[in-house]
Amino acid sequence: MEILRRFTITLLCLIVLTPLGLAWKAGTAKVVITPETPIWMAGYAARDKPAQGTGQDLYAKALALEDIRGNRVVLITTDLLGFSDEFISGVAKRIADSTGLSRDRLLFNASHTHSGPALARVLDIAYLMSPEQKEAVASYTLSLADKLVSLVETALSDLQPCKVTHGYATASFAINRRVETSSGFVIGANRAGPVDHSVPVLAIDSERGSLRAVVFGYSCHNTTLQGSNYHYHGDYAGVAQEWLEKRYPDSIALFVTGTGGDSNPYPRGTRELAEEHGASLGRAVADALTGPLYSIAPSIGATFDTVDLEFKVPPSRSVLEKQLEDENPHKRLHAKKFLAELDANGSIDSNYSYPVQIWNLGNAITLVALGGEVVGDYGFRIKREIEAKSVWVAGYSNDVSCYIPSRRILREGGYEAEESMIYYGRPGSFQPTVEDRIMAKVHELSAKLREEE
Repeated sequence: MEILRRFTITLLCLIVLTPLGLAWKAGTAKVVITPETPIWMAGYAARDKPAQGTGQDLYAKALALEDIRGNRVVLITTDLLGFSDEFISGVAKRIADSTGLSRDRLLFNASHTHSGPALARVLDIAYLMSPEQKEAVASYTLSLADKLVSLVETALSDLQPCKVTHGYATASFAINRRVETSSGFVIGANRAGPVDHSVPVLAIDSERGSLRAVVFGYSCHNTTLQGSNYHYHGDYAGVAQEWLEKRYPDSIALFVTGTGGDSNPYPRGTRELAEEHGASLGRAVADALTGPLYSIAPSIGATFDTVDLEFKVPPSRSVLEKQLEDENPHKRLHAKKFLAELDANGSIDSNYSYPVQIWNLGNAITLVALGGEVVGDYGFRIKREIEAKSVWVAGYSNDVSCYIPSRRILREGGYEAEESMIYYGRPGSFQPTVEDRIMAKVHELSAKLREEE
């Protein structure tokens, strides 16, 4: 009888509300996360001092969605380089204790701006900080956790009837950055290389028909501003969000980073270019909002799991001891880290627990969120292989632990496959199985959601 009662209520709600487009509920919130004092900035190992000012405020934003059955999810976007699993797991537990939302219902995404603050336990080896500077970063990280918990609580308290639609646009400033030379692959501008120019868009309209929130994505490194910049700034993604919120003053704009691990903005290097790229992305989203937009039925499916990825055989003690003499200070720090692990545990852990998360929204959008700096091959493959009306692939989600190269890029080598692992404090590059392991988990979770529908 209880099952029949719930079914009847759901059916009546669909009959009454769906024609009006108000069977969804949504809540939004945003908070400034610009550090109040100058601390070390994230992303570029060549920086040698903390921030010197603020060019644009940084934000964390949340969009809470509730379907017709009362199922809820919350998307949290941040103007940050990335975060560790330890940090996000702690925040998620606090949110669960406060709101009852399970881990699969919370999706954290970083814009990957290289002009934001460093966080504790992310790229520690890349930053040559003093003990006092490390303490300032640790203090900021703790305060950020408090803000994210409060942010989600605020968004959930703001739930109001709404209409949810989706559409697409394109932006053209991303370019593949892997250039083959006689000495291997280097970072540059490869006009012939693969790049995803799609801009997926999710629109949230109020009861009055005005835009309350817009979520949009793009697969490109958020690195128009380079290491010479010492001012906090959201880069092109921050500019695009600001541009949209000025155009639609009653709304909140949330940027979700795609699979842009091997693409860069082009051209880049100045504040003016960041403004130009951001405005062009904002205009693309605005064009998508003019239609056609497609309605999304008020249902949510969510799942989250991890898959073990294997690194290649870790370096031996003798190799690490030799690395202590390297002229590169980051390589010396890398050697010290793993020599300490050897001393403490007798071995080096060669596995990484990698997060994969999938949301289904109304059988219209399958959002696949992957951890780390995911290269474009994953986005293309997932869109080809996942059975869904519309597939949206995000990287830089839940744990930005290192680059996640494809089988092709592992074979080719270069920064994304090998050199970056030093700065991320990983024992070495991944085994060639990494792509297939991730894809197997994506297929497993996607099938699980289809079975639950």
